[in-house]
Amino acid sequence: MKSKVSFGSGRLSFRNPVHFMELDSFNERDAQYEIDAALEHYFYHHNTAPFLAIRIAQRFGMANPSPRLVDIAATAFRTGIYVAEGSQKDTVFGSGEYGSMEALVAAIVLDRESQNFLLDKDPSQ
Repeated sequence: MKSKVSFGSGRLSFRNPVHFMELDSFNERDAQYEIDAALEHYFYHHNTAPFLAIRIAQRFGMANPSPRLVDIAATAFRTGIYVAEGSQKDTVFGSGEYGSMEALVAAIVLDRESQNFLLDKDPSQ
């Protein structure tokens, strides 16, 4: 079931409000549904893709990834596809589905910013 709670004029809202279960009548099925709904909400949240792009870029050694790189990697995560431009033909990475980690990592590792050795001299990196 999908429900929506709105506050005030309706500008602030969230889907599937928290449901507190009583311990004496605990239903495992309902608990599983609540957990699944929460995880799905976090996974499809509009900030998830940029958050993952920044964190994974940092793990690959870029302390301060540029907004351009974050946008490219987040788009690859959302669309599930990253096209790496090569000398002879373009290579496609990803499954084509939302949340493709293959496309996200390929976008970070194969981007010109991560391969530019001049950025190693930049103190912000």
